[in-house]
Amino acid sequence: MQYGKLYGVGIGPGDPRYLTLRAAEVLRAVDVIFTVISRNADDSVSRNVVEWLEPRGEIRLQTFTMSRDARERAAQVRANAEEILVELRAGRDCAFATLGDAMTYSTFGYVLEIIRRELPGAAVEVVPGITSFAALAARSGKVLVENGESLHIVPSFRAEQAATLTFPPGSTTVLLKTYRSRAALLERLRREEDVDLLYAERLTMPGELLESDPDAIARRPEEYLSLMMVRKR
Repeated sequence: MQYGKLYGVGIGPGDPRYLTLRAAEVLRAVDVIFTVISRNADDSVSRNVVEWLEPRGEIRLQTFTMSRDARERAAQVRANAEEILVELRAGRDCAFATLGDAMTYSTFGYVLEIIRRELPGAAVEVVPGITSFAALAARSGKVLVENGESLHIVPSFRAEQAATLTFPPGSTTVLLKTYRSRAALLERLRREEDVDLLYAERLTMPGELLESDPDAIARRPEEYLSLMMVRKR
């Protein structure tokens, strides 16, 4: 049996002009494109990026829960993977389009694990994309890391982590998904010396905001598409 091919496609930070040429080529060619939306979101940024390309294939929206219940998350991933497996078994090429990079803190990794196990004969190609922290450095004109500096990525900062979070000298720490625990993070940073803080919302998209004043950041409403970069001198 000839299965369809699966593509994991990183589509960048949100502006479709940040798509790579390979990503655009794949998304315009496949039969079915799966995009992602959070259960509590009103719109899908990834779907908007894909629609900008005017692809020939069918676009399908998949919901991924942000629940802290591991069993609920696993069941949701399994259901979405099964939907993709149906198309691959039917011989249709599919793309899973995800913001940022497909292999960096992406839901694609969980789906890929199931598909590789259930359909080991299916061909897979991963198309890398621009991460949010690479976009932040570019949009701000600030160096992410250089020379012997180290880069630390904290994927989902929680308020209870504030007491143990460290910022080593000569390092940059990027904190993703800080929208619900931003106050604890800012309070922690007020006790830190020799740090440069940069906060961003909706990078490359309408409503983009870059802010370095802790008081101004604290007044911002919660925004899921946000992150902070902390450089320790």
